[in-house]
Amino acid sequence: MHGPIGRVLSAAAALAAVIALPVHPEATAILQTTPALLADFQWRNIGPANMAGRVTDIEAVDGNFSTVLVGAASGGVWKSTNAGTTWEPIFDRYGTSAIGDVAFFQPNPEIIWVGTGETCVRNSVSWGDGIYKSTDGGKNFTNMGLRDTHHIGDVVTHPADPNIVYVAAQGHLWGHTGERGVFKTIDGGKTWQRLAAGLPDDGRTGANELKMDPKNPNVLYATFWQRVRQPHRFDSGGPNGGIYKTTDAGKTWQKLTNGMAEGPTGKIGLSIHRSNPSVLVAIVEHGFQPAQNSPDYADLTRRGSGIYRSEDAGKTWRQVSRFNNRPFYYSHIYVHPTDPKIVYVLTTSASVSTDGGATFSRQIPSMGGDFHALWQDPNVPDRLYVGNDKGAYLSFDEGETLKMFDNMAIGQFYAVTLDNRDPYYVYGGLQDNGNWGGPSNSRDVNGILNDHWFKFHSGDGFHATVDPNDWRTVYTETQGGNIRRLDAEFRQTGRGVTPAPATISNYAEHVPAPAGQPAGGRGGLAPSLRFNWSAALTLSPHDSRTLLFGGNHLFRSTDRGDTWTIISPDLSTNNPELTNRESGGITRDVTGAETHATIVTISESPITPGLIWVGTDDGNVQLTRDSGKTWTNTRGNIPEVPVGLWVSRVEASRFAEGTAYVSFDGHRSDNFAPWIFKTTDHGRTWTKITTGLPANGPVYVVKEGLRNPNLLFAGTETSVYATIDGGRTWMKLANGLPTVPVHDLVIHPRDLDLVAGTHGRSVWILDDITPLEQLSADVLAADAHVFQNRVATLWRGISRGATRGHFFFAGRNPLTMAQPEPGNSPPEISNTAAVHYHLKTDQPGTVTLQIQDATGSQVHTAQVPGTAGMHRYFWNLRFGAATAEGRGGGGRRGGGGGGGGRAGAGADPEAAAAPQGGGRGGAPAAGAGSYVVQLTVGGRTYTSVLRLRDDPAATDVR
Repeated sequence: MHGPIGRVLSAAAALAAVIALPVHPEATAILQTTPALLADFQWRNIGPANMAGRVTDIEAVDGNFSTVLVGAASGGVWKSTNAGTTWEPIFDRYGTSAIGDVAFFQPNPEIIWVGTGETCVRNSVSWGDGIYKSTDGGKNFTNMGLRDTHHIGDVVTHPADPNIVYVAAQGHLWGHTGERGVFKTIDGGKTWQRLAAGLPDDGRTGANELKMDPKNPNVLYATFWQRVRQPHRFDSGGPNGGIYKTTDAGKTWQKLTNGMAEGPTGKIGLSIHRSNPSVLVAIVEHGFQPAQNSPDYADLTRRGSGIYRSEDAGKTWRQVSRFNNRPFYYSHIYVHPTDPKIVYVLTTSASVSTDGGATFSRQIPSMGGDFHALWQDPNVPDRLYVGNDKGAYLSFDEGETLKMFDNMAIGQFYAVTLDNRDPYYVYGGLQDNGNWGGPSNSRDVNGILNDHWFKFHSGDGFHATVDPNDWRTVYTETQGGNIRRLDAEFRQTGRGVTPAPATISNYAEHVPAPAGQPAGGRGGLAPSLRFNWSAALTLSPHDSRTLLFGGNHLFRSTDRGDTWTIISPDLSTNNPELTNRESGGITRDVTGAETHATIVTISESPITPGLIWVGTDDGNVQLTRDSGKTWTNTRGNIPEVPVGLWVSRVEASRFAEGTAYVSFDGHRSDNFAPWIFKTTDHGRTWTKITTGLPANGPVYVVKEGLRNPNLLFAGTETSVYATIDGGRTWMKLANGLPTVPVHDLVIHPRDLDLVAGTHGRSVWILDDITPLEQLSADVLAADAHVFQNRVATLWRGISRGATRGHFFFAGRNPLTMAQPEPGNSPPEISNTAAVHYHLKTDQPGTVTLQIQDATGSQVHTAQVPGTAGMHRYFWNLRFGAATAEGRGGGGRRGGGGGGGGRAGAGADPEAAAAPQGGGRGGAPAAGAGSYVVQLTVGGRTYTSVLRLRDDPAATDVR
């Protein structure tokens, strides 16, 4: 090709060769002095919201139920002032997204307290960093301390004095550390006193719940619970647990024991009747749990686990029921505000009793189950909010029917993957919500709606992978190593392909049955085969029919899962202390969530077939270079990391056979440091690369760039970080992304989008990282640089018709499409094309960008920002002079059309829909073809090419 476009393409080839050069010190210096380098890279949320996620608390204003707060397990705090018709996330920019309790100061709802860190402490739970306070209705919050409590169960405000607040804190989950107990402030949170007189002070027992007498604020009740998790087990219960009472505002406390079961107790939930505070109900975990067909079951004089009731403010108790389902995850009990005989117990189901808790006559509709939160209107008891693992709901008939709030994207993804459709789809597994799929671009003028997402199956969803050559073939994995091969078109049509004795060719060789005994365990598998709650599953990069699957051995299938071969010995430590399946403490809890000493991450080299890395949950980093014939454990070569820490990710490099990355996640061992290491010699030596990562941010995933060996991304407990110098310096990459655990990151191989699976805020996409893939030391050191551009698409819009109310959710389509408010959709999409350039220093003069066709007869001209750093400019595909100047990006008013977005999705819909850069008027429009981009700065001109294509679905014009 000749002419200006041909010259620019030749320059692009030269640039590709530069990328692989090592980073020199000047580049690192530039990074340290250019904090705005990544400012124009904006994330967008695509949902889904219709499956929601775990809700831990709901609180409304007593006199106005329309003003309500929802605390999500790891999705922050959401506020509505119209009873859930619309929601605003009000806790996106603070230190954590893990929420334990939310509270209004009822006399003045502008005062809001947030206790961070949920208390339903399952194996995937996040943790908090203390208590926060807002005095402006949630517009701004301040951390008021108690940062090391980690899990706050209750925040109780004084009914009249805003300065008096009590907090119940459990303390660290994964170790006997941190602050735990009952805390009190009398100065609005400036200082806190740990209340100790009469309360447990053993360093192991923390406060789970705290309730105040509604008629006497000096009377409070606290429940105490001893619990600790380890990666392989959970222990609930201890001698100092129980219910404690104060009548002097916390100065002294007394344990309430009359009528209670003797001996160690576990988790306890408690509720006080609003109208008659002498009535208390409690659900108590205790070790005596007779079977339902046992004679002891009906004899409630033999106290044990179950529901207790007091009619005299806790002086005496009587057990009224043995019902207590999975105490550590539930233990939620509520008494009706006006009728003391009506009791709600939230467990797997939400059960309603009309006889004080003795029997349960009905259930609130399940909507998926696992209930955790309830708020009942004290003035109109028929009206209540309820929350579970599937989100939040509103009822106007005391729970007979529910209205689901499918307009909060709080999904808890464990893992995500992408297919190669155009536009591509995202698939992933969620906590208690199965595996789902949805588009990265719906073409719908409203955005990516809940209707665009679809469900494959229920259960806990974890890993998913898609055949890159056949998008209809999707593999999903649910808890404990159950694999399905599914059809993405028909979604729930598929077959189970979990390894089983009959499908494992060398089963007897690796798992001999005990003499005289048949093989046992799930699917006929012997107990010596173990699969993590989230067992690793991936496709070989060399053969899309080959699956790799991790138990304690590595499994390989070359026929899409129909048959399997074990290709490794036990790659874990196989420590019997870690493989003991007993767990739960005083209540046995063996669901598979604590199955340990297993493979949790697999990566086969994209360069060399059969070079496979695996990481185990008990700390091993294993390598085979011959398809599993021999293995080397490289863990002993990794410095500093304590023995036994969970290997969160292994990542084989696509640029050098001997290069790989490994990250460790130590939070399950009460170690919250970030750990990422790199090897260039097949694991013989490892170098730590964590400079710039937060000191208390465990790393869940590390991902290498697809075109640039110096580009890496990391997902941590709170955000995404990037490095463009091979790990020497990390920078936060979170513009538009809320604080949230990022459990997985994937780069689309064609579109070069970075996709994040968050555990609390569903799926987010960082569109078009092509300029990051092109960064090199020379680019950063140059005075100015214009990047080679990703192909832009002239997307054709799809109108769904009809009108919509404000009860609505829409994820954002790509930055090249602008979504208006629902109900106000224009008849066309505002397509834009992104152009990227970098300036080493601030430019005092005018910086001009021109885009012209091949003949130079049609030209678009814009004045663009001259500040140091990297910039995105959005051209609205019209020729003529731009009418506005700006940097563009997710919701900011772009110089050539803006990024676009829905209100509530981090964008300004008016700016998004506005016709900028020439408008839709008489300015000529660009069509499919190639265009020259020219950046003029400081008297020099830099060039690149921009190619536009038609919508791939537009095969003809009808």
